[in-house]
Amino acid sequence: MIPGRRLAVRRILACGLAAACLLLGGCIYLRLLELKLQLGNFDRHFALETADGLTLVCRSPVLRADDVRWIGLKPATIRREPGAEHWQVRWVKQLPPGVTEPEALDLALDLDFTDGRLARAVVAEKYFALMPKSFVADVIRSTASGQVDKSARRLQTTVTAQARPDLPAIRRLLGVPSEEHAEDTGTSLRYRYVPVTPEAGATALEMTLRFATASGELLRWHARTPVGSLAFDFAGTGAQK
Repeated sequence: MIPGRRLAVRRILACGLAAACLLLGGCIYLRLLELKLQLGNFDRHFALETADGLTLVCRSPVLRADDVRWIGLKPATIRREPGAEHWQVRWVKQLPPGVTEPEALDLALDLDFTDGRLARAVVAEKYFALMPKSFVADVIRSTASGQVDKSARRLQTTVTAQARPDLPAIRRLLGVPSEEHAEDTGTSLRYRYVPVTPEAGATALEMTLRFATASGELLRWHARTPVGSLAFDFAGTGAQK
């Protein structure tokens, strides 16, 4: 076959495969790629509202409800309205054996879908009593420039966040960790959360935060999800209590 025709055939096959995936309702990877491209032009495709908690508004919604489930976010409750669904995703912390806390310090996330696509993600105001909203915004924005290791299914990025929670603030915010390891130079807190959901196949969420032992400054935040891991290294100084 003539080289030019081979190239044309390959392009046609590739386009056909992409079209078939879309018609079959699949192609989650294409939508995730589109999402990553949107993050690269953050202000065009997203807005951050901070009046009540922290709300990520998707101006060009791309993820479907099944995509969000595949990522590992399965709802504890669903409230349905015409053309819309409102999810609450909840995780219960696993404490060390024999340890109790006076109140449950669990995690929750509210997700709003419009016409089947994720339109808003809301973190409640109570989580920001000890954690600057600007810190979370910097973490979200940093994912656009993250390096993806496909074989390890890991995204790693460096975050420049002048205001960020320190070790005492995280202890007050998240409570007793599932595990703790302290050394002269660094202290690591590991939190493991089990999802609350009636849906089958939900798996745990794990977070490990590493701090400088002497100053309490947050150095690294590693999260393990059902589909891969996220690693955030922090540059600059100025841990926020």
